[in-house]
Amino acid sequence: MVSIDIQSALEKIKKSNVTVLPDFYLDIIVNPHMSYEKLMAGISDIYSRGGGNLLGPSIQLVSGGNAGNVAKILAGLGVSTTFLTETSPLGKHLIEFFLHPLNVNTIITDTGDLASSMILEIPHGSSKNNVMVNSSGSVADFSSAKLTQEQWNIMKKSDAIVITNAHNLKMEELVEAILHKTPNNVKISIDFSDLTPHIHRINKIWKRILKHTRPPSQIFGNATEIRLLARKPKKTPEEAIRFLSSTFPNILFGLHTPTKAEIWQKNKQLALEASFQVPIIRSTGAGDCWHAGFLAGQQIGLTIPEATKFANAVAGYHLSTGKIVSIMDAVKLSTSSPRNSP
Repeated sequence: MVSIDIQSALEKIKKSNVTVLPDFYLDIIVNPHMSYEKLMAGISDIYSRGGGNLLGPSIQLVSGGNAGNVAKILAGLGVSTTFLTETSPLGKHLIEFFLHPLNVNTIITDTGDLASSMILEIPHGSSKNNVMVNSSGSVADFSSAKLTQEQWNIMKKSDAIVITNAHNLKMEELVEAILHKTPNNVKISIDFSDLTPHIHRINKIWKRILKHTRPPSQIFGNATEIRLLARKPKKTPEEAIRFLSSTFPNILFGLHTPTKAEIWQKNKQLALEASFQVPIIRSTGAGDCWHAGFLAGQQIGLTIPEATKFANAVAGYHLSTGKIVSIMDAVKLSTSSPRNSP
């Protein structure tokens, strides 16, 4: 169970101010309602006969992107959230449609291109694996030069800044500039997302971000992302995160997996919390929800173990409903759902 005084948490979290950037995607989520084997057989059959329709899947259009997901979950939890991005005029309308009802403040440059993803959520045992095909649009080259003075002013007044997604090929420069130009008391929270296509950049990420004279406050990732960031793809995630925390002692590292989450710093494990056992309705964005939940827990003033448990509950609610989670929702889930073995 997550131990939170709901009223006190709501009062604290309303006073927090977080800026999130830079990626928004229009996600086209496809539930095939069939096994991987049947899906592949169906696609192969259609391809071999020269084209046609695959009947049975359901399709949903949702707001996505690592930053877009973190922003909407933070706002749902009550955090005063500002989202900065570049997209197309259509993208601006979509962001306003999806995020404004959640009271996300948006500062958007609409002279770019919309980023979009087609995501297959394929059953895998009791869970789902997602396969993404995406076009990064203006996310692909979002450098600090694209930030307006208004956006810089917002970031400098923030309690925390979330920067996401290595699909932005200018991410190293963007993070460097934000570390250099924002006050030292602003928490910088990073999720590189899928590093597999960007292995050739990891040495630069080490040099320009992890070894920066003012390193980011915290970095989160799943098992694959943490192993790749540590440059130890054949080690266990636990070995990789311990290595990172020892090599870069000023950074807090977080690992989230389907069964557990753990936090490390200075070669010490600060938290190990089992995830909650829930039915999987929506797998895409679970890591972003975890990131938002942990950051919100920090803003409330939770201890690191409690913030980790709270993040697990936030992610669990998303996995089991696909809906925006409130603090009350997360606390209720933590009291009613059994936990996995970490």
